[in-house]
Amino acid sequence: MLYLIPTESYTRLRGSGVGELYFGEGLSTVNVAITNMRGPLADLRVRRALSLALDRSGFVQVGLGGAGTPTGALTTRAAWADAPERTRKRAFEGMRPAAPDIARAEALVKEAGATGKTLTVATSSIGQDVSLLATAVQAAGSRIGLDIRLKSIAPNAFTALFTDPGARKGIDMFPLTYYDSITDPLDVLTNFRTGSYLNFAGHSDKTYDELVDRAGAVDDPKRRLAIEAEAHRRAARSLLWIPVAEWPTALFLNKRITGAPTTISYMYQPWAAEVGAAK
Repeated sequence: MLYLIPTESYTRLRGSGVGELYFGEGLSTVNVAITNMRGPLADLRVRRALSLALDRSGFVQVGLGGAGTPTGALTTRAAWADAPERTRKRAFEGMRPAAPDIARAEALVKEAGATGKTLTVATSSIGQDVSLLATAVQAAGSRIGLDIRLKSIAPNAFTALFTDPGARKGIDMFPLTYYDSITDPLDVLTNFRTGSYLNFAGHSDKTYDELVDRAGAVDDPKRRLAIEAEAHRRAARSLLWIPVAEWPTALFLNKRITGAPTTISYMYQPWAAEVGAAK
């Protein structure tokens, strides 16, 4: 089932005499994907420590040019537009990102016996969302006692990390920008099911799998979203992806063009049919 986000929902960020740049609602998130659960990251305390140490606000300002929102959630809030308010609150409960807590993160690393352990994060010049996030992860790790090293990957080879286990060999994490293919949180949540090809770490949680299966078998949106809220919370606790930011849809418009959508709805509707010259 497909739900389109209203195209009127946007914020005008800055303008010029020629046109305006708009940032509308999107379904994209920027994350750090965990790819190796055989080393220090097998311990949830280490994954949690990295999440606590990340400077999400700093990354949004530098890596995304200020066009984003720090998040501790695996989905965007726009993906829950069809959910009742109580369900939305339940889905995001306890996921509001805070300022980096270095002391607590360092204590978790020590508790896990991971101080001084080496981790490798992939980086690439393919985009700032990749290269600057990898650097942010390295900086966070160095502050809490981890030795995080960068492995540079050519832009034309970076996408292989998504599909080829061999390309991920020797890599513990990589920056991952993901957008929903439908405006339903289940699109993201299925990625953490046992055997999913985007479950890079090979994690398996029978209870989680049952939640996803139950949600997929329910037609009623309100009932389905209530189940997805529980799955969302459980997936967030596992930190198979460390959420960093929501990334809006960007569109530049001038006065000669009308009708173009300013949200990610452009991915799912025949938007060109609505574009026309302004009168």
